[in-house]
Amino acid sequence: MQLHKIIALLPAVVILLTSCGFSSSRKLVDPEDVIPAESYSFEKLTFDGIKEKDFSCLLEAEDGNLSNGATAKASTKGYSGEGYVDVSDNSGFKMTVEIPSDQFYMITVRHRADAHKENELRFNGKKVFDIYSEAGDWVESTVDGVFLEKGTNTITLGSGWSWFSLDSIKIENGSSLSDDLYTGMAETLSNKYANLKTQNIYQYLRAIYGKRVLAGQCTDYGNNTETDALYKGLGKYPAVRTFDFIFDSPNMGFKNDRPAKDYDLAIEWSKDGGLVVYDWHWHSPCNGNDFNTDKTSFRLSNAVTDKDLAHMSLKEIKKLYKSGEITEEAYKLVSDIDYISSLMQKLEDNNVTVLWRPLHEASGGWFWWGGSGAEAYKWLWKLMYERMTDYFELDNLIWVWNAQSGEWYPGDEYVDIAAIDIYNAAHDYGASPAMLSDMHGWTDGVKMVTMSECATMPDPDLIVRDNAYWLWFAVWNWDFIVKNGTPELSDAFIDYYMMEKVYNSEVIITRDELPKF
Repeated sequence: MQLHKIIALLPAVVILLTSCGFSSSRKLVDPEDVIPAESYSFEKLTFDGIKEKDFSCLLEAEDGNLSNGATAKASTKGYSGEGYVDVSDNSGFKMTVEIPSDQFYMITVRHRADAHKENELRFNGKKVFDIYSEAGDWVESTVDGVFLEKGTNTITLGSGWSWFSLDSIKIENGSSLSDDLYTGMAETLSNKYANLKTQNIYQYLRAIYGKRVLAGQCTDYGNNTETDALYKGLGKYPAVRTFDFIFDSPNMGFKNDRPAKDYDLAIEWSKDGGLVVYDWHWHSPCNGNDFNTDKTSFRLSNAVTDKDLAHMSLKEIKKLYKSGEITEEAYKLVSDIDYISSLMQKLEDNNVTVLWRPLHEASGGWFWWGGSGAEAYKWLWKLMYERMTDYFELDNLIWVWNAQSGEWYPGDEYVDIAAIDIYNAAHDYGASPAMLSDMHGWTDGVKMVTMSECATMPDPDLIVRDNAYWLWFAVWNWDFIVKNGTPELSDAFIDYYMMEKVYNSEVIITRDELPKF
């Protein structure tokens, strides 16, 4: 169905949906009908052979090999040793350390900055974790579960913002991630009215969490290029496919000449047994038509209101706008959510459960929904959740929160799964255990954690070794996985041998291995 036909139907669809808000006889699913997580059996795979040696060392940053904008200083007091390093170019810092044995270590970095900064710490070219610096005094950031190999290890700073101060790096004995990270998860979805299929999918996710990882793939809008390439090259499809409402925003600026095909493909994917994730690169509702903060004058802060917009009809909301009680931004914001809700309703009518990941990567500020700060973002998240769940009664959604920062968490009652996007360097197949551990704390350990976007696939052996079982991973589309937009696999970011290894691993679940929900 073409996009202009859908938009032509929008008024009728919205009237139908709004007329039924709060009026339907919504019923709870009988718990006896739900397939519980406990009915599945997945053996926990373990990694053996580590022989620990006691080890502890403190590396003073000023003793490193410094160049290209990495300068030893001693002007900001409170440092250890003889000074610290001011870093204006991450490529200018390097130092080495002798590691006594192949084992897990705990790493503590002492640092500061004059404003918020994010910078990668790497060992032997592989990202260990992100150093988050804030304005103020010296602070310590610690990560456990870092596996280092015996011998000379080279420490560098990877991609990041630079412009921070590095005092010291401490390395001592550590341990792998605890199995406790995978216990205590919420037993049910945030929406008590979630339909049977949606609840069954959630219970299955609970069953595999900490024991298996779902293979996932983000795909280009309106075609099957990436999934076709994977099947052609590997003979299997990913279990999870990520779609996008990117060209379905009413104010998208494409004169309605783009075919809105993604939800048709999502219906087909679901019927074939796959799990559906949906993103929304949301073109601003007004004042421009872009999702990037610097390319639109739309500001979320101008839409924030204490009016209960989530539970009003669009007609009532328009009256508030016309009377000057709310802004155009607020009215158009809800109007867009209503349109996407109409598409979600089509998916629910076709028995499609959606792992719904809106408002992603907000804390970075590069998308307009993050450009006005955490409080405005949380207001919008709650508005969207209540509009879709309460007003439109969409019971096919599993809410995936992906703001990239714990300070932006809207609350347990509005979230089902926590997600983060991790872009390792090409051919870096690390399982990112430090980030998984950090994210566990962002939700106080009650939400499962997933890697919603990534540049490479995590090595199954490293998943087991590090006990880093993300719920799923989803490689980004285009050149990250295919050649020049063709259904041919590319090894620009992931070697062919690793693709084969991942898709044929006992640790990884592909579409053919999913149960019928």
